[in-house]
Amino acid sequence: MSGKVVVGYLDTAPGRDALALGGILARATDSELRLLTVEDSDELAAAVREEGADLVVLGSTHRGPLGRMVPGPAIDRLLGEAPCAIAVAPPGFGARAPDDSVWQPLDGDAADAGMRVIGVGYDGSPGARTAIEYATELALRNGAALRVYTVVAKVAAITADAPMTPTPLSETELERRRAELHRVVASLPAEVRALPVLLRGFAVRELIEAVSIGVDLLVLGTHVRGHVHRVLHKGVAGEVLAAASCPVVICPTAVRVPVAA
Repeated sequence: MSGKVVVGYLDTAPGRDALALGGILARATDSELRLLTVEDSDELAAAVREEGADLVVLGSTHRGPLGRMVPGPAIDRLLGEAPCAIAVAPPGFGARAPDDSVWQPLDGDAADAGMRVIGVGYDGSPGARTAIEYATELALRNGAALRVYTVVAKVAAITADAPMTPTPLSETELERRRAELHRVVASLPAEVRALPVLLRGFAVRELIEAVSIGVDLLVLGTHVRGHVHRVLHKGVAGEVLAAASCPVVICPTAVRVPVAA
């Protein structure tokens, strides 16, 4: 699973957050760690392409009203132009105390990334399948457990030929999604101890609440086809990125999934 992890670093609090997360993910993937100190998003995307990065790590670029990370132009540009995964560290990640209960070595070995639980969102899309593969390889290498989340809306989506009033989701659809989730989890290696988690409600809210309890890293897929700003800022991945309490890795469908050692 080796490769190249590039950290977008400036000597700021977000830069230090990114550096802390980048060091962990480089150890977790047995990858080379490189630092890029450029501010302009165009220059960053160009430098990432030139480096041939497998993963780019950024800090939160802005703070929202709750002090949480908000996607910025650098992430927009990278998703559209750099064929690699992107990880974002939440605010304060680099300032955690040494005795913090998360992201610590499992056995006292400083080389251990300390990942206990990796969450991954699954909705059956190509991007979600890429995210599952990425999270599985990461879990296998680090002895982590997987939680696979599928969120099912409580009402059916409105379509052009459907009534404007949403209707309750049928039990048939719910059971289909449940069966698909269990089928995917059953296909994963036993070593990752994958747990299927079916949630009901609004996808962004349910995912944010779910990963706030005992998840060290969340992996999400996204399907990028030109309108990057719309995909990131109005899609589930972008909204979760803006409010998650744990680091988030976004895997576009074009990303190369690392091969396990």
